[in-house]
Amino acid sequence: MIKKVTGKLFNSITRKSRMKKISILIDNGLPIQMKSILNYLVTGHSDEKTAAVVKLAEGRRKEIAGKGDEKIPIWYSPKPDSSGSDTSINARPQPGKVLEFTMKRIAMTGKNQTWGTVLYLLAREFESSVGIELGTCAGISSMYLSSAPNVKLIITVEGSEALANIARESLKSNQNVKVVNALFDEAIDFELPSLDSKIDMAFIDGHHEKIATIHYFNKILPFLNPGSVVIFDDISWSHDMRDAWNILSNRNEFLHAMDLGELGVCIVKKRSDNPEMKPLYWDLQPIVGRRSIGDPHGWKE
Repeated sequence: MIKKVTGKLFNSITRKSRMKKISILIDNGLPIQMKSILNYLVTGHSDEKTAAVVKLAEGRRKEIAGKGDEKIPIWYSPKPDSSGSDTSINARPQPGKVLEFTMKRIAMTGKNQTWGTVLYLLAREFESSVGIELGTCAGISSMYLSSAPNVKLIITVEGSEALANIARESLKSNQNVKVVNALFDEAIDFELPSLDSKIDMAFIDGHHEKIATIHYFNKILPFLNPGSVVIFDDISWSHDMRDAWNILSNRNEFLHAMDLGELGVCIVKKRSDNPEMKPLYWDLQPIVGRRSIGDPHGWKE
């Protein structure tokens, strides 16, 4: 009993300490939109609207996982350096190998409930309207992103036809989502120029390779509005992806670069911001928990 009480007291003190740090960071210039996101990551508590979104998304995940050992083809993320060294908008990163994943594994491959909730909160708090997601998988993250009340359109891109079909079923009730079955470059080239306005959110996922990640950002950049949110997924997935984050988070196009360990969140500068100034870097891992750099299966010969 004493141990349990002591443990709860310690957790309470730690939580209070982290909550205090959040307030200090906000006072020191961290975007105010991050407050509710960090509060959620520290406490695990969310409002009723968020809980309703979670219920729908996680219900769909459970439904997919329930198909168990049924297998479908997916494109696995390529190894480092497989895309060469060209990060220009004219490059064409190569897709990974075709592998077969079970439906149960696919259900767990996208963002989990915690980080799916963070995606929803990012879209909601930054009042995103039109966005693109690279890497749809089963459509769970798209469900979270598109459920934010201000989102009018999410273009989500998936290279695997089988996964795209699963995602369409996941998103059949989300009328503000367009599932595009294509390579990322092809989708960016065709979809973004045809929009009536620029986008204000980009979630770059699905191709966990440094050169490719930088390339996709370079390609999307001309279509981003000032003040846009750019979310880089799995920045600690490998040393290669951590290198990508270290480069991207130092780009002059950004005003803020926020390291959540799992995600890197950047805010594009507005026209009134100094174009030569490096972004303000916020290491938020001490608050939300440290994420060790991974060693992905299958990347070693």
